[in-house]
Amino acid sequence: MGDGRNGARLILVRTDWKMTDWTDFSDALDLGPLVPAAFARYRQAVIDGMMVFLDRLPEEQTAAILFDQAMLGEDAGIGQRLVAIARHCPALHKLAQVLARDRRLPADLRRHLQTLETLPASHDTPWLRGEIEREIGPLAALDVTLGAAPLAEASVAIVVPFLWHQGGRARPRRGVFKLLKPGIEAVLERELVVLQEIGGVLDARCQDYGLPSIAYEDSFAQVRDLLRGEVHLDLEQRHMVEARAVYEGLDTVQVPEVFAFSTPRLTAMERIDGGKITDVADLPGSRRRRLAADIVAALIARPIWSEADASLFHADPHAGNLMLTPTGRIGLLDWSLVGRLDKHERVCLTQILIGALTIDPERIAAGIADLGRPEGGIETLRAIVEASLGPVRAGTWPGLAWLTDLMDATATRASVRYGANLIVFRKVLQTLQGVVADVCEEAGTDAAMAEAFVGHLAREWPARLVARPFRRDFATHMSNAELTHLLASAPLMAARMWSGWAARTAGLGPVALSD
Repeated sequence: MGDGRNGARLILVRTDWKMTDWTDFSDALDLGPLVPAAFARYRQAVIDGMMVFLDRLPEEQTAAILFDQAMLGEDAGIGQRLVAIARHCPALHKLAQVLARDRRLPADLRRHLQTLETLPASHDTPWLRGEIEREIGPLAALDVTLGAAPLAEASVAIVVPFLWHQGGRARPRRGVFKLLKPGIEAVLERELVVLQEIGGVLDARCQDYGLPSIAYEDSFAQVRDLLRGEVHLDLEQRHMVEARAVYEGLDTVQVPEVFAFSTPRLTAMERIDGGKITDVADLPGSRRRRLAADIVAALIARPIWSEADASLFHADPHAGNLMLTPTGRIGLLDWSLVGRLDKHERVCLTQILIGALTIDPERIAAGIADLGRPEGGIETLRAIVEASLGPVRAGTWPGLAWLTDLMDATATRASVRYGANLIVFRKVLQTLQGVVADVCEEAGTDAAMAEAFVGHLAREWPARLVARPFRRDFATHMSNAELTHLLASAPLMAARMWSGWAARTAGLGPVALSD
């Protein structure tokens, strides 16, 4: 059932390259691995949604997909077939990149999806030169020499190297062009419209599927608006300029510089050398642990603990967009998708974490209610919060995994309506937990977050000495009164953590300490 052979045989007998019903294709393959076991009850909804998506594709896109499926042969597995489909569908390509490091999926499927993080280019240099010169004019007039071959292909663009001689300087600047694929704007827009339609289908059939009622069409519309930025390279250029300012002075991070001869369909930028951030198996363990901590500090801690009114975060941090440079820095590529957390959202997140550390369910529930609208009722929300504190009382550290699980539970069971930026940031947390684990299995994210928090706290300490008790205009979003309360709770927190560690080491069940 799951080896793809029936699917290949089905496709090979189709000679007219049309398929009006993708259900046969779905039935011929085992699509179960698409959905982690923890969400098995939603499997049919996910599979049906994918079939609706494929059914809405235009004939030429369908023909290309079916041709590639036939070329895979009868022995191709589900991972290979999904990758082949995603290569023709930028929206699915982007989704596959997000899922590629999700440890809840089978390892073999993840390995196939990871091939979509960086692909070899499918266009040759002469054609690319023509497209580039249509955008910016003759390269010779700009004193630019194009590289011999493109570097890579992404979901919507092709990356081509060049040298910018700048009037015959002894050392030319090395750069890359990021050029949109021809017609990609229309293709992506069509797919995003279909995704919103799928949201409407889920809204209409959520009871049939056993899904929570969480306004799927509205949520998909918010994600659609964000993904539209993928093909507006002028927006990405502005994001990169802003990101360079955000990370200025941080010697662990490098963001490409944007060159002046960029257009809305082409970005000319500094070339950052290096390899994929997860290709570090040959590095010593201490270096991999430090690199994992630097990733967390740059991409999670920095946006949360920022003094900016609205902090910028990279909204697409899959491993293909993160490089390890020869100097050991993290190269942050592809700023098409960004999000922003406002001060209020960061204060609420901080309140939730304080509440978890001090076992204060009322503080947690209030923080969540301030972040979104709990349409399922405050009592349902409180019950979910109480359940989430069970492992914490038994000594489990309430870190990022605990926070993302809580957000999931409150969204699905209490119908908390989080804003688009929080929805995306939650997915960023999930993606980066997978990336960090692939960089260094034993590193985790919570120790790095604690280290970053202590660093921020130390830097703001002089200002705290003269601050009013309830003032929160610090990067850590915590008043002196709240910090005092947290410090006063430290002995009980330490005892709880130690008790939990001792019980786990001894093989005992959880031992909850009274709060």
